[in-house]
Amino acid sequence: MSSQITELLLTDGTTYRRGEHAPHRTISTAHQADIPVIVRSIEDAGSRIEVQLNKGYSLQFPASRIARLVVQNNA
Repeated sequence: MSSQITELLLTDGTTYRRGEHAPHRTISTAHQADIPVIVRSIEDAGSRIEVQLNKGYSLQFPASRIARLVVQNNA
C-alpha cells in the first residue's frame, strides 16, 4: 500500500492542497505581480517537505514550519 501527502498546513495558517491553486502571492515577480501556480505534489524529503508546483517552481519547508499533513492511502 502506498500513500501520498494531499494537504500541507503550515504554522502560519497557509494551506497547500494537491491539485489546487497555491495561495495568492506564493510566487511573485520583482514587480510584485502574482504568478498563479498549481500544487502538483507534496513530498516528504526527510527533514523538510517539498511542494512541487507547475511552471517549474518548487518550495521547501523545514519540519518546524509544518502544523499538519493530510495523507491519503492508496490501495
